[in-house]
Amino acid sequence: MPQKFNYIDFSNSITSMPRKSASLSKDRYISNEFMELEWEGIWTKTWLFAGIVSDLAEVGDFFVYDIGRESIVVTRNEEMKISAFYNVCQHRGNKIVTIESGSFNKVSCPYHGWTYSLNGRLEHVPDRELFEGGVPCEKHSLKPVRVSIWAGLIFINMDEKSSSLETFLGPIIDQLKPYKFEKMNLVKHQTVSLLETNWKTVRDNFLEQYHVDFIHPQHASFVDCCDAENDLWPFGHTRTMVTSPVVNPRYSMPDEPPEFMQDYLRGLRLNPDDFHGKVPEIRKAIQKQKRIIGKELGFDFSEFSDDQVSDVLQYDIFPNIFMTIHPERLWIFGPKPHKSDPNKCSFTKWSFQIPSELVRDEKKGLELLPGSSYYDQTGFRPEHDIFTREDVVEGRKSFTITIDQDIHYLNDMQAGMHSKGFDSALLSKDEERLQHFHDWVDDWIRKDSLWSSLD
Repeated sequence: MPQKFNYIDFSNSITSMPRKSASLSKDRYISNEFMELEWEGIWTKTWLFAGIVSDLAEVGDFFVYDIGRESIVVTRNEEMKISAFYNVCQHRGNKIVTIESGSFNKVSCPYHGWTYSLNGRLEHVPDRELFEGGVPCEKHSLKPVRVSIWAGLIFINMDEKSSSLETFLGPIIDQLKPYKFEKMNLVKHQTVSLLETNWKTVRDNFLEQYHVDFIHPQHASFVDCCDAENDLWPFGHTRTMVTSPVVNPRYSMPDEPPEFMQDYLRGLRLNPDDFHGKVPEIRKAIQKQKRIIGKELGFDFSEFSDDQVSDVLQYDIFPNIFMTIHPERLWIFGPKPHKSDPNKCSFTKWSFQIPSELVRDEKKGLELLPGSSYYDQTGFRPEHDIFTREDVVEGRKSFTITIDQDIHYLNDMQAGMHSKGFDSALLSKDEERLQHFHDWVDDWIRKDSLWSSLD
């Protein structure tokens, strides 16, 4: 049986259905012309996840968000508000900030010393008298970029006429409110600096489960991807809901709980031996017991449905991020396009988790979600760990085994796009999320895109 797909509008005027079905010819992955259409229609028009509020705790804290050929500084300004501006001096176009993050009192160009306030206003020009007619500060302040905050996450938009982030995300905001992402701690921040693949090739990989049985065999023992239910929303967003912990129904049911389920049960003070011949009962037992152990550890599951307590949710926010969500943990990951080559991209993963004391008690042997001990919580922000694809393939670095397996294959997928033996993709019914994404890519790059028609 194919997966289930639900097309869900945000309102009567904001439809989930784009106006045309996209053809997935190889040109959209390898041509500079299509890359330029995406730059003008997507990256400079849509809301982009840039970073987290906790990185801007004090006045003067900043980080730099680079996307394609643009560089944007996001900072906590003198009014304690978060603001953003293009990272380019208004004197001669020099890039002002050359480090990834830090703190400053003023923004000063290293080339000629033009100095700006934290909200981008030009305040000082050395030897101003040498400029004929002076330098009107209000006309030469740094160019602002729109900023919006949701659940501790910072989004930017280079289109000053764009509709709001709230319009863009619609009911997704309310659906994810119980998870309280803003109260989770960043526990890992990782980037593969260069994949030799188009950003959409990466995106496609995470938008379908057709490949799971073949390159992720470990999934058979704890999730049912083949029966996932999917929601398809306006603007290219989607959601997939995967039941867990269960055994993939394509395989025979074991008498004994698989290893992952055994760890899950023990962490919740349940005996795996009690489920001999009863593996299908484990999911319901875990849903019930997590509420009990959660109270003991101080974590409240009352706002979550039983499905949310145990299952895996993936929200795919257009254009380039995925959110894999549990009540105890959040992963935000995805590709960013290369500045000039359609055959290259970077890939970043942010890992968040509820405070350690709420997710496990080592003395009592309790753990709400297996694998929580993998993430150290030292009280300090983890360093941004930047490494190569070879580091992942050769086992020196890891995003977790599943994502590592994906990274291993992506370059070969892109390489095949260049072959004379390949023209375009042919999708199955279970790849409908992927088709939906590309349909919306084509809509975004239209001159009369549905997004641009909103107030």
